[in-house]
Amino acid sequence: MGCLSQKKNMGCLDQQMRQNFQMTKLDALAHLLANPVLPKASRLWSGADVVIASAPQPNHFSRSFHPRNCEVLTEHALEVSYFFEVLRDRFYEEALIDHCAKIEFFGRLAIAADAFLHEQADATAHLVCAAVLREAYAMGKQMDEGEFASLIVAEGNQIGDDPTLLGQRTGYSSIKETIEFFRGRGIQIYGTV
Repeated sequence: MGCLSQKKNMGCLDQQMRQNFQMTKLDALAHLLANPVLPKASRLWSGADVVIASAPQPNHFSRSFHPRNCEVLTEHALEVSYFFEVLRDRFYEEALIDHCAKIEFFGRLAIAADAFLHEQADATAHLVCAAVLREAYAMGKQMDEGEFASLIVAEGNQIGDDPTLLGQRTGYSSIKETIEFFRGRGIQIYGTV
């Protein structure tokens, strides 16, 4: 019995270490938000039914069965693409997302960026990236608690979080909440007061 209990405690310890490791990686990325200049990706993000660009992309699949990609249009497309790439690497590295969950994961990141841009069209790169990262923290917490869900089939780019009401969302919900979230983690987003 003691061995079983010890194994259970080790499992809990492993889970706690994994959670701390994951949040530490997100915190390291979040600290970039305090810098005057954000890193940029070498190319625009395009994957998991999400396209990040500075101008609308041509619809090459207009006569196809493929749904149109979710587009995030921002003048800060390379900075947002950088955050998408780093988040992809960190969540895949920990085996937290796979081929089934990637549509949900990247779809939610894109929806957070898009919602932010609708709230403040002239947003800085720092704030758009903060909205994306805020959503990543929420999904990381859901994964840690076993509450992250994705659709097995993402018909028409639908994601499992789509029906969630705004007041019930746990990730990005507003500019003010995002700034306060990072301030609570000891990070002053560059250009905010």
